[in-house]
Amino acid sequence: MFTGIVLHYLLKELNLKSQPKINDVVRSKDRVSIVLKNHFITANLSKRAPYICFSRLKGQGYYSSLFKGKKILKIEQLGLDRILIVALDENLKIVFEIFGRRSDCLFLKNDGILNSFKGIKKEKYEIPSKPEGLNLLQASKEEIVDSIINKKKIVGLTVGFINSLRLKGVDFVNAFAEKDFGPTVYDDILSPYILPEGKKFSKMNEAIIYYYEEKSREEEKKKKKEIIEKQLERQILKREEILGRLNKPEDISLYKLKGNALLTYRQKIDASEDKIFLDYLGEKLEIEIDPALSVMENAKKYFELFKKKKRRAESEEIRKEKIKNELEILRKKREKLENTEDLTEFKEFYKEREEESEEETFPSKFRVFSTSNDSKVLVGKNTESNHELTFSFARPYDIFLHVKNAPGSHTILRVKDKNKFPPIEDIHEAAYYAAKFSKLKHSKSVPVSYTQKRYVRGAKGLAKGAVILEKEKVIYVNPLG
Repeated sequence: MFTGIVLHYLLKELNLKSQPKINDVVRSKDRVSIVLKNHFITANLSKRAPYICFSRLKGQGYYSSLFKGKKILKIEQLGLDRILIVALDENLKIVFEIFGRRSDCLFLKNDGILNSFKGIKKEKYEIPSKPEGLNLLQASKEEIVDSIINKKKIVGLTVGFINSLRLKGVDFVNAFAEKDFGPTVYDDILSPYILPEGKKFSKMNEAIIYYYEEKSREEEKKKKKEIIEKQLERQILKREEILGRLNKPEDISLYKLKGNALLTYRQKIDASEDKIFLDYLGEKLEIEIDPALSVMENAKKYFELFKKKKRRAESEEIRKEKIKNELEILRKKREKLENTEDLTEFKEFYKEREEESEEETFPSKFRVFSTSNDSKVLVGKNTESNHELTFSFARPYDIFLHVKNAPGSHTILRVKDKNKFPPIEDIHEAAYYAAKFSKLKHSKSVPVSYTQKRYVRGAKGLAKGAVILEKEKVIYVNPLG
């Protein structure tokens, strides 16, 4: 688990030149990364396993125009808390808060919140209150041991970490309290200090990456095992139900008995009725007959039905034995699954998903649509949203669209391959949305200008939301149909 003391030692490994410039801020799923020339400060903000490390992240530009080229003035941890503040010039800040399910990344200007990864709505950033308890860096070995054993608060550690360490035993508690630097991963513990057991690392960053990669693999294996268990249970239940039905066979001898009864009493039977009652071999029989057929023909039908049912019963007996064998195999597999970590022989119960490109997520402040080619179209909702979409979110090679000479929403066609211009049908569909969310939405033929976002600029004196386009082209669309 990620603790404040881990962050403390991680930052000691960040050797930056004086006031380095940010190349970009990128995001991918639950991760955000500050990209420098030779360094990456990456935060995983997932609910299950949030953490910070210095690994490279391949993702899409995120607030690129706002932070690109800005100098980093200071990178600091707030006390021994799980808060990392990156202070930039022009009174900008990027704040990472690693608080379990509440983990977030906030973008600030003059301490006002421009936006946050999780969509926080507050206007001003409030620094969390300073945690109380024993300061881990300043405390003696005896104080640390006492606090861990007696479940007291320790600044720099989480309650979960303290509980895990205490449960490992006195040797682990004493070793940790020595505070000998040596990043160690053991079971569910990520420690900056040497422990009696576990995998040792020379750097905190290496230990963090290993710990969470292992955690991710274990989580994936757990999910996979759960899927296999469900598939096994489903198949076992299905066969048990079938077997239950097959174990209640129909009494087919009655069909033969009715046929013999009809033959025996054929001279006395009134075949004009559709149902007759006979006493035969001590059995009181209710026999349905077809008045259009003779008694002999009705008897023949019962004999044929008996043969058909007999063949079916024989076939079901074979099927029953087959299902019994399958059921035995499935139950053995279920028992084996409970006691193994090797899932290779259970492939038939787990359909491997093809690797998919990470699907990009978008802030709720933009309308999001898809073209028939599955390209994303983003549409601003108001002046602020328009400005942010165009100048903070759109990439240089994305396509910017706007109705010509009329008020309307900024529209961005997300381009899949920056080296290829998108298909004209995608541009046409994106233009439809640009027209639909404009003052010309009731017109049958609306001109929509489009160009790459790199050719869109604002200018002093222009109203917010107004832009100047270069190298624009125009396409006509009908927002009504």
